[in-house]
Amino acid sequence: MTVSHPKTFKTVTGHKALRESLRDTQTFSSDLQGDADVRDYRQIPLEVDPPRHHLFRSALAPYFVKPAIERHISQFRSNSVELINEYFSGMPKEVIPNLCLPLVMRNLGVIYRRPQDVAEWISWGPDVWTAESEKRSGAVLHRYLDRIYEEAMSGKSDDIWQEIAHLQIEERQVTDVEFRGIAGVLLAGGRDTVVKLLSGILWHFASHPEDLQELRERPDGIPAAIQEFLRFLTPLPLMNRTTIPESGRENLPPERYVGMSFISANFDDSVFENPFELDLKRPRNPHLSFGFGPHTCLGNHIAEVEAKVFLEVLIQTPFIWQIHREETKFHESPFEEVPDQFRSLQLVAISNTR
Repeated sequence: MTVSHPKTFKTVTGHKALRESLRDTQTFSSDLQGDADVRDYRQIPLEVDPPRHHLFRSALAPYFVKPAIERHISQFRSNSVELINEYFSGMPKEVIPNLCLPLVMRNLGVIYRRPQDVAEWISWGPDVWTAESEKRSGAVLHRYLDRIYEEAMSGKSDDIWQEIAHLQIEERQVTDVEFRGIAGVLLAGGRDTVVKLLSGILWHFASHPEDLQELRERPDGIPAAIQEFLRFLTPLPLMNRTTIPESGRENLPPERYVGMSFISANFDDSVFENPFELDLKRPRNPHLSFGFGPHTCLGNHIAEVEAKVFLEVLIQTPFIWQIHREETKFHESPFEEVPDQFRSLQLVAISNTR
């Protein structure tokens, strides 16, 4: 998920500075509205400051604690087995639309209890803001949010949207605008970041089959491998904060935005030895890919559990693969070795270990 603003004039870099800044919600406020070109509401609780932030986060947390996600592992595993085997059968094809995106959307359908929406979510592509359009537009997502809110309020659904529409915050029910903000971030936030993570795992193993073999021989290394993939790939490299909370204000100066560079923290050589080496055995990995402080990613357990199941299934398959076609956009210096976007990635199985 990309949260964009007109321009960032200052960027906080480095592991120590970023941790301190992410904790300091007084100086670096989340009271802003990103993606103003495609939406007119705030993503909640992402763009809300304490103490209001705590009220929303506490109400949503039960849906995303680790036990709540882990109870779906068997369905995640079934989805992974089916889609991985299907992908590596037949001719080479794009990884994102044929494997990673459908897998992530199927899993969200399980978590949100909306299997009937999975095909629609897949049709949007990995970025909801470019669904059905070459230019950024919120029209497709907004139509969906309007529809599910109407369903939830009419009592026609029995799923996460119905429950969110009736959440009580400070002894009142959430408004339709607040519902948009919550449901919107739950749909946008769990898409492209997790898709990038899973795609990056496949991309790495294509050129480093020895790492895949190592995990096949020592599957107890999967947890450390997941943390290293999260660090190296840094699915969300930067987010903005503001030095002036925006609620109720007009004529705000454009220089109020401050970027929080997660990628700089994850490649800080004072914390990570040889940071540009993707080391699946890295013993200490305090990466900041999920942020830090009050706004630590609410869906971090979704990403970790999905990646764990994905890796467990991958190492149990007989496949070894290589890149058939690749168009990867890398970050600018000094992170030019780190993939930013897989514009095209096609893999082909080259051997069967069974």
